[in-house]
Amino acid sequence: MSQVMTVTGPIEASNLGFTLMHEHLLLDLLKDSWSVNNLLYEPELAYLEVMRYKDAGGVTLVDQTNRGLGQDPVAVKKLAERTGLNIILGCGWYREPYYEQYLNHWYVDQIAEQMISDITGGIDDSGVKAGIIGELGAHEKWVSPVEERVLRAGARAHHRTGLTIATHGTNSPVALDQLDILNEEKVDLNRVVVGHCGSWPYPEFHEEIIKRGAWLSFDNLSDTNPYELKKCLTLIKHLLEAGNLDRILLSHDVCYRTHYESYGGCGYDFISTRLLTHLVGIGFSDEMFHQVMVDNPRRALTGDLS
Repeated sequence: MSQVMTVTGPIEASNLGFTLMHEHLLLDLLKDSWSVNNLLYEPELAYLEVMRYKDAGGVTLVDQTNRGLGQDPVAVKKLAERTGLNIILGCGWYREPYYEQYLNHWYVDQIAEQMISDITGGIDDSGVKAGIIGELGAHEKWVSPVEERVLRAGARAHHRTGLTIATHGTNSPVALDQLDILNEEKVDLNRVVVGHCGSWPYPEFHEEIIKRGAWLSFDNLSDTNPYELKKCLTLIKHLLEAGNLDRILLSHDVCYRTHYESYGGCGYDFISTRLLTHLVGIGFSDEMFHQVMVDNPRRALTGDLS
């Protein structure tokens, strides 16, 4: 069985269990808006919030916070040690407004070498190794030149390390352009998780991603916005009826303070405690839920098709 790298070290993929594939524990989104809502900076509050997930049966959480987003590997490792959760941390760079200026001057291979160092040696001097490449994003409805270099670098880091790549793009089909770039770099798209698929709610878009071999991540699931939840459930039902359950990943993408249960949000445990009732209404069984939350994340993280 393959191994997966967590912030506390490698584990057997068979021990991943119930897995959230796209979350954030400590995060700085102030470049989007100068609001305290855009800042997750309190480890103690993060601990209380994520323990709700652990207490509800959660086993693994993929934290896709990377450079430029206030990434704090040491603090995340402490959270993993306190909670007993398997936490997998991302690497790379998010999207252009969050890039450091030096990226405008680095070649693709220089960017790739930094990712490879974060994966094989640890992020900066923390000793904490990344376990996924991403989230690598597009800020607009297109991939900018520097975002393309970062994406190509992620592909080259993938080839050197074998880690899965996670992408970011919202409210457009930009993911298809990202997949084109990764395909040019000869990435097996079975090792690519396309993020925020619910933000472009068109079945033909999702069908094209599946046709290319990548994973669909519906990672904005919450019961605090009934319209958005119903929209995502409709899309998931379409995929279920088309026989594509084996390409779906689910998560919350907690990234604002108002996503915390302490501030009225869904927290990290909506999927593990309350979503199944909604999924049953669109035809899910317990076995299907297990497939999506246990089997699919393991396969996405390892490339194991069994």
